[in-house]
Amino acid sequence: MDEKESLREAFFRRTPKARKINPIFRAFFDFMYDAHVAARPGTRLLNIYASWDLSHEREKLYREKFFNACAYDAIDFREDRFIDEKNPGKDPHEIPFPSGHFDIVVTTKYIMEHISEPQKVVDEFCRVLKPGGEAFIVAPHIRRQHQKPWDFYRYTEFALERLFRKAGFREITITPTNGFMATAAYYAYFFERGLGLPKWMERVFDIMHTWIIEPVCYALDRLDNGYGRDMTLYFLVRAKK
Repeated sequence: MDEKESLREAFFRRTPKARKINPIFRAFFDFMYDAHVAARPGTRLLNIYASWDLSHEREKLYREKFFNACAYDAIDFREDRFIDEKNPGKDPHEIPFPSGHFDIVVTTKYIMEHISEPQKVVDEFCRVLKPGGEAFIVAPHIRRQHQKPWDFYRYTEFALERLFRKAGFREITITPTNGFMATAAYYAYFFERGLGLPKWMERVFDIMHTWIIEPVCYALDRLDNGYGRDMTLYFLVRAKK
């Protein structure tokens, strides 16, 4: 098994609810693999994760597997603030590291919707990067409200372009994770959960969702002709300073 396949197996085994047929997780793996390739020996990387939703367990996956060849630092982000016990920042939106300290900044969990001052934080991404450094950032486009009340924004690709260019990034690539049908499959589950059905009916639906709805929707998602870009769950932003 080559390195990419080994990382793929680890990613899908250790990421909760990840299925190899899911285009969203496939896109996210490819994005993290690109960050892994960029994190060659001699580089310094900052992983920004969120410890809610068991994400602290996923941080171990990236520290041990994806980014074990570079100098690695990680900080948590929750309740609208960066959390680093070793370097407590006075400003909740200030990354507690000096300017030009990192070659790579990556968010391995979705934090952008939980930031009340997104321009300030994107400015911080740029500040802590060296010239030529890269940011690998995940941002939501269509997501249900969650982690209330710490849920503030959704982003179009044009808003993301503006945020990153204003911060000082020059080379910016923005890629959708999926098309409309994968988004529909995602929300079918939450629609059912909101109906207040008996538990036995929920279990029947879970089986249908796992073995019928998701496979059909994910297969159809591959046929998306580009319209689904407007209905994607997430955008993946790769930006160079």
